[in-house]
Amino acid sequence: MSRPGTPQPAPPRRPALLRWLRRIRVWALCTFRYRFVKVGRDFYLGSGLHVRPNCVTVGDYCFIGNHGHLASEATIGNWVMIASQVSFVGGDHNYHEVGVPSVWAGRATNKRIVIEDDVWIGHGVIVMHGVHIGRGSIVAAGAVVTRDVPPYSIVAGVPAKAIKQRFDAEQSRAHSQALAELRRSYGCLDISHETSPSESS
Repeated sequence: MSRPGTPQPAPPRRPALLRWLRRIRVWALCTFRYRFVKVGRDFYLGSGLHVRPNCVTVGDYCFIGNHGHLASEATIGNWVMIASQVSFVGGDHNYHEVGVPSVWAGRATNKRIVIEDDVWIGHGVIVMHGVHIGRGSIVAAGAVVTRDVPPYSIVAGVPAKAIKQRFDAEQSRAHSQALAELRRSYGCLDISHETSPSESS
């Protein structure tokens, strides 16, 4: 057993053939089956997904687990982890029309979900359309996110509420600067132009 602070060896790399086959699988699924708008480098997706065609953009170095349900327009930044059975829900039934059953009343306008860089979304989370999840945030398993999540927040519950901050103010600034530098160095997707629904209203 190594002493604390001792550098750990890098994890073994997959054989080149397996890496190539994995890239081919992801490319084929994203292009022909799920029809993402765009996906970045080293993107991994699990099995059994439902994705609204031509509506979801994913940055670099992202992970989406098994049996996700991405039924809303969404922009997902870089280094984002989305666990299994996560749902992006949008375009709910219009129930306001008097005398018209909801099933015949059509759907409301679908609003884009924005997930910024370095976000971790836990198992079974539901994210409602129009929500903006700030960079570096963590959403606990089973949460239902109905409102915007500030950067570096840890949220949990139904509806999701902040339970603590991931970093203090100084650490948050340093982490944001590091992420910006990584985006420039690696040429990653920049979604800084995506505004929060609350800011654009």
